[in-house]
Parts: sequence; structure tokens; C-alpha cells
Amino acid sequence: MGISPVRIMAALAFAASSLLPLQAAYSDDVKLSGFPSLILSGGTAKSTSFTIPKPFKNLMKADTLDIVLGQTTLDDIQKQFGGEIRKRGAGTDAASWLCYQVALDGHASNLWFIANGQSSGSKRMLNMISAEESDSARSGCSQGPETLTEWVLPVPGLKDDESALQKAFGSAVHNGIVRYSNRMAPDSNGLVTLQALVYQLDDGQIDGVSFSQITTK
Repeated sequence: MGISPVRIMAALAFAASSLLPLQAAYSDDVKLSGFPSLILSGGTAKSTSFTIPKPFKNLMKADTLDIVLGQTTLDDIQKQFGGEIRKRGAGTDAASWLCYQVALDGHASNLWFIANGQSSGSKRMLNMISAEESDSARSGCSQGPETLTEWVLPVPGLKDDESALQKAFGSAVHNGIVRYSNRMAPDSNGLVTLQALVYQLDDGQIDGVSFSQITTK
């Protein structure tokens, strides 16, 4: 059984609610920016949305590191690739991230690993990975190592286009932002896992992507 795009957005907004309002109050002037900021601030709420019948495989590989949303931590990413962890808020309302400027699929890109809100837990579990093509580094993005360019993804990425999305999900857009979402059945504790894939396309080519997974009641 699917879930409406409005409810998906509400759940993701709940998980993200601590992030943007607290940015100005935190002593570090570096703010989350770019494509993930657009998503977490609700800027993609009116994008074209589709429900996908089954979840995407929650396993990505960057170089030799297996990355699983909800299990891999920011510390795991930092240990493998370096960089500076940024943070906003405190306690269960904290949001933390790492950002790198790196070449992905031959394109200069910014790449974020985000542990956001209550769903990330005290260990700062990743619940979002996002990337966008960009010739310049966003504020707070450090130069990533060459090893971070080697990725294996379960779904289309920056190297792909509209036809790849059409093949993977049965629907796509030529320009603009498209969102694919899935709601898993509640587990034995009544917790529901929500997944969302968000793509930005320019003339049929993907130039922004976000993978997210949160677990909520």
C-alpha cells in the first residue's frame, strides 16, 4: 500500500524540522546549502511525485565502504574520507553533515552525507545522501579524496538521464524535479520506514540527486 506525496513530505519535513531554523543561532556560520537544503526546507514540495511499489536497495558503495542509510554513521564516512563534520542544533534536535567537492561520473560535484534530526540518533546515523553537479564548492565543502569518486548505486545517479529513470521507475520528467517514494509496512514495533529519491533534471540529464530514508511512528 502506498503513501501520498503529501504525507511523505510531512514525515521528511518532521525529520528535517530542526535543521534550517537553528542555523542562524549556531556559532558556525557555515550552513547546509545546495540541493539538500532545497529539499529539507520544503522547496521541492510541489515537484512531480510518484509512489514506487517496492523500496530501493538500501546499500551503496563508495570505494571500499558499504554505506547503508540508518546504519552507517558520519564518523564512518569521516574515518574513510576525511573532512570536517558540521553541526546545527543540540541533542535529539541536532543535524550534522559532511560535504565534499569531488568529481562524480566525470562531473565536478558537491556531495553531502547528512545525519538529520531525531531519526539519526546519538550516533549520527546517515539518513540522507545528496549530490549536485557544480563547478565550485559550496560553503563548508572540503576537497574530497580521489577514492570518493568510485561509486556503485542501486538506482540511477548523476551519470544517468531521463530514460534511466523511466526504465527504473516507469515515469520521469524531462526538466525540473521528480520525487519517487516508498512506504514500507510497519515493523513489529510499529515503526514505519519511508524512502525518497529526488532527482533534478536539466534537458533530460540528471544534475542533482538525493537518497533518503527515515524511520518514524
